[in-house]
Amino acid sequence: MGEISDQADHIESGHSILFCPEVIRMDTVDSTNSELMRRCRLGPVPAWTAVISQEQTAGRGRLDRSWQSEPGSGLWCSVLVDLSGCPSPTWLPLISGLAVLDACIGLDAAVELKWPNDVTAGGKKLGGILIESAGRPNQWIVGIGINVTVAHFPHSVALSDLCFPLPDTQTVFHGVLGSLHAVVESWRETTWDTSQVSVRYQSACASIGAQLSIARPGVNTFLAEGVGIDESGHLVVQRVGENPEVIVAADVVHATIR
Repeated sequence: MGEISDQADHIESGHSILFCPEVIRMDTVDSTNSELMRRCRLGPVPAWTAVISQEQTAGRGRLDRSWQSEPGSGLWCSVLVDLSGCPSPTWLPLISGLAVLDACIGLDAAVELKWPNDVTAGGKKLGGILIESAGRPNQWIVGIGINVTVAHFPHSVALSDLCFPLPDTQTVFHGVLGSLHAVVESWRETTWDTSQVSVRYQSACASIGAQLSIARPGVNTFLAEGVGIDESGHLVVQRVGENPEVIVAADVVHATIR
């Protein structure tokens, strides 16, 4: 427990990615987030270090969900992001979503966002994002999974359904990593201002204006309309005849695609 996986294929310096100190490439791993977290626990890891694997045997999602991936079927990667000085790290999932959106659009894939961490195409899930603390102050692990050749679950889609010609996983990885760096550093340069990010996110988020089914532990599932994003990046919904309320963490299903 806590040891670095011995399945690492190789570590390459980020010569072709100027801001990336190293890319740790693996054939198989339990979870790229877990692997990067293990390395962070052993000592300082430079920001923008990335882990990418051909396969995950115990990938993790929100609300403690787990899943497996077929070897070579998608992009499974994690990136260490430093947010020193940022007063609003709760925006990182949304910022990361915009980065993946930009990367997919750059591949000519028509996609949208679903609050808080999904990238979808026509309502079908293309990929997801999981943000976890790296265990060190101001450092966060951004885990990103994107279906490239195969859509793994019902109501899901792959880039192979959206792009022609289909980009290889390496191209997708470079696009996502570059986009994440660009969006985060642009956010940093604005002294972590979220006003423009909020406008942009809400314009790309299919959850805004949609009828949603909201499920939270200990609370009966209810229907509401997504009406916006609050100052912390949380979803604001409104039930018929009631005041708007803020959703911090929940299962949010677009009622039209249940």
